[in-house]
Amino acid sequence: MIIIGHRGYPMKYPENTIASFLGALLYGADGIELDVWLSADGQVVVIHDPDTERVSNVKLVVKESSYSDLAKIDLGMGQHIPLLRDVLKAVPRRYIVAIEIKDIDVVEETVKIVNEMNWHDNIVYVSFLDKALEKIRELDPNAKIGYNIGSVEAAMNAFKLHEKLKLYSINPPIQGLQLLGFEKFREYLVNVRRVGAKTVLWTVDDPGLLKGLEELVDAVITNNVEALIKK
Repeated sequence: MIIIGHRGYPMKYPENTIASFLGALLYGADGIELDVWLSADGQVVVIHDPDTERVSNVKLVVKESSYSDLAKIDLGMGQHIPLLRDVLKAVPRRYIVAIEIKDIDVVEETVKIVNEMNWHDNIVYVSFLDKALEKIRELDPNAKIGYNIGSVEAAMNAFKLHEKLKLYSINPPIQGLQLLGFEKFREYLVNVRRVGAKTVLWTVDDPGLLKGLEELVDAVITNNVEALIKK
């Protein structure tokens, strides 16, 4: 089972920072997950929220701010909001990088950077947004793309989307286990595997939740890298 650090290793480092990403890998993760938005000056910025308020004492809307202003914000531990380019320079190429597309406007520049930097083989683009995944497939017919499941409707839509886009992975939340119950959740994972997509669960911080599902899970995204590694 592949272990992916959710925004790096946010239980030890400020999320979505280079320290967090390298920390996750240092503690044994097979790869990292990060989130991208486009800044006002067209830079691909690594941050989860549409603004900076939750991760700092400053509120700047990412899409309305220049990267030079965003980069000044102190996230703690000497860390700042990085560019996607900087993360891909810092992370060794043997690791997996899952790039979550937060807004369709960031797609084109993200794909361009990945291809320019020859990171194509180890990148998986993921999103809750159908249209974003469709645009990625148009730009790069060979890209690995994963569909994040955020609702029951999306869980059903995933199979139609797979037929259309040939998804690399279908990514249900671990909360689906509680919502559907063990047997139905397990059946869903079986069906994902049956159509040829990989199963990626998020966000799994308690390894005990995977009991009885291990053979059906290709990868987990976690905030708690060490706990999942020890499993």
